Amino acid sequence: MKVKLQFILTFLIAYSLIAQTISDKIDSIRIRYQIPALEIAVISSDSILMKALGTNKVNSNVQVTLQNRFHLGSNTKAITSFIAADLVSQGKINWNTDFFHLFPELKAKQNQSKSLTLINLLNFKAPLAPFSYDTYIPESVVITGTNQEQRYNIAKYLLTQKAVKKNNDDLYLTNLGYVLAGLMLEKVSNKNYYELVNDLKKKLNIDFRFGSPNTQDEQQTYGHYEQLVPLIEENIKLNWLLSAGNINTTLPDYSLYIQNYLKGLEGKGIPFKKETFEQLLFQFPIFSFGWFKKTGKDGKSYINNFGNANGFMSSVSIFKEKKIAIIIFGNLSSESANEGIDLVLEMLAEKYCT
Repeated sequence: MKVKLQFILTFLIAYSLIAQTISDKIDSIRIRYQIPALEIAVISSDSILMKALGTNKVNSNVQVTLQNRFHLGSNTKAITSFIAADLVSQGKINWNTDFFHLFPELKAKQNQSKSLTLINLLNFKAPLAPFSYDTYIPESVVITGTNQEQRYNIAKYLLTQKAVKKNNDDLYLTNLGYVLAGLMLEKVSNKNYYELVNDLKKKLNIDFRFGSPNTQDEQQTYGHYEQLVPLIEENIKLNWLLSAGNINTTLPDYSLYIQNYLKGLEGKGIPFKKETFEQLLFQFPIFSFGWFKKTGKDGKSYINNFGNANGFMSSVSIFKEKKIAIIIFGNLSSESANEGIDLVLEMLAEKYCT
């Protein structure tokens, strides 16, 4: 019994030292790339390892903890797709429901030939105009009223504009598809997007919120752009892009959300059967319901989504064969921060997925 206990203690000490070594390496990357805060998680279907490093903003002495919130940016797309799948399973909509079936008044000569089914909108397969944080919206477009009414009016205008060109993977890369999908989900559920996310919070016991964390709590995490200037004001366009990228959360909550996918692939997820989780993650070869297929340096494939908004960056990857997911949160949006996050992902993938 003593020998067995000694072995367990030795193993735990060794594991702690290895974890600390990785943590030190990641912190050195954080410092080298001037990222005020980095948080990481390595997830399996039955365990979650997490670490918080750095401060809530540049030149601050407030250390981040696992209670700090980070903006997800485009990782919101997987959450919107999850909500869509839930409404499909409830029979309130189906994947082939067309946008113009629900909003016939928005059909015009410029868009009448477009196939804007829910599944196409959520998978970048719909030819639509570009729409992002820097998209010009003329003053003639009415953007007053509720957030839902503003998004409707902006969508009405953008549906008359020229579509982006297909990329080499035959995808139309624009946030507009997710904005239109969000309007559809609101219509069939008789709830706004905030209420739909709140329903998901209750179903999964995960605390999703909206906007920049620091505008609601000064001790929370601040986003930063290139010059490391903390952002202190909300960007109104994030409300227009709500269902495409404006959710924030903590690392523990987001880890539980991603862990639910891993459990789902084992037939133990909430609220879907295994087939639905497989569909959401892998139905299409390049992009599937918020997830891009990637290939690592070892030649093995994995799926990933990378969020970049409000001065935050977030990376989440799922390695199906290894049954492991890796999350990296950072509060600096820059090319160098992107490089740093890629290095951290490479290090963690080599450690836990090879």
